[in-house]
Amino acid sequence: MNISDSRHLGTAGILNGVRVLDFTAVISGPYCTRMLSDLGADVIKIEPPEGELLRHAPPYRENADGKSFSSLFAPLNAGKRSITLDLKKPESAKAIYKLTNHCDVVVENFAPGVMKRLGFDYSALRTHNEKLIMCSISGFGQSGPMAARPAYAPIVHAWSGFDLALLGAQQHLDKPLNMGPPVADTTASQQAFGAICAALFHRERTGVGQYIDISMYDALIGTLHKDFQQAQYPLDKERYYGPVKTLNGWIMIMVLSDRHFKGLMKVIDRPDLLDDPRFSSSGARIENYNDMIAHAAEYMAQHTTDELDKRFAAEGVPSSPYRELADSLVDEQLTQRHMITQVEDGAGEVTIANAGALFSETPAAVQPWVADLGAHNEEILRDELALSPEVLDALNVAH
Repeated sequence: MNISDSRHLGTAGILNGVRVLDFTAVISGPYCTRMLSDLGADVIKIEPPEGELLRHAPPYRENADGKSFSSLFAPLNAGKRSITLDLKKPESAKAIYKLTNHCDVVVENFAPGVMKRLGFDYSALRTHNEKLIMCSISGFGQSGPMAARPAYAPIVHAWSGFDLALLGAQQHLDKPLNMGPPVADTTASQQAFGAICAALFHRERTGVGQYIDISMYDALIGTLHKDFQQAQYPLDKERYYGPVKTLNGWIMIMVLSDRHFKGLMKVIDRPDLLDDPRFSSSGARIENYNDMIAHAAEYMAQHTTDELDKRFAAEGVPSSPYRELADSLVDEQLTQRHMITQVEDGAGEVTIANAGALFSETPAAVQPWVADLGAHNEEILRDELALSPEVLDALNVAH
């Protein structure tokens, strides 16, 4: 079989039968629960009556009636059922407790202490489902002197040292860069996703649920492998992996193995450097990486990016021109692997990235729909939970 076919919806996903109660908003939580949904979990997203923040975040698309829909909300929440609850209402608590009894996993990314104040912390919810797995995602975790400090990804980037480590890799800048992709959010999402799957495996073996505390700060620090060690053992000479100027632009190359080095020397016609002691071994090349690239840069500045990229590819030297992200929307590599797909919300189709993993035996694919706000109120609160007419009235759900 073509394993990329597993990115098409078909038979049950690996998490089919797992039900997730999703209290999350913005990125760190919703991306985690989107990944769970991609593997077949039934994710029930709880939103305030006005909808979570990203429903109101640009870029927007409009339907025929002029109603706006967020293209940012769609990729983070496709495939989730949506219900609306005012969590401060006592009737909402009745719905949450009953839902908890029907769910395997709860995920939330409120500030620490919020779930407890609402009556929905792990100790409270576990009384309704002793096998429950609950995951909390926050900026600095649920404990420690910084636990209560408000935090989003840019705050964690700045505090952790991530931004200054990134600045240190720039040779001609003197202030930290603006935030680009939300690395702390996404890293915490992936840590939470893996931890939840591990906890489900543990429960399958033991019958025991558990609580998971994910900190964006912890998660980001865990990814700074070289930089974390270099903070303890500073280098006399840093090496830089960055753009090299060509005749008409820029190109990235990475030269680590003997094969890479020999290929580079062949492309730039410098056989004399093959026996240079600065480059004669992998360790020596790492130590003198900048000098090696400086020799290559003299040649590369006289040739076009496309020519160099083709010649590097022919010699097995890792290289890439610098492309716009929009180029990936029509990239043949991603298209062949079904990584670019479409889902539909109230404004029609929107193109997003598909599930990130390919499985040989089970499908993993984003569900091709995005629920309108509160679209499943009646289906879940009335039909599945059979809440009383009095509770449904208080929650403004038809019965």
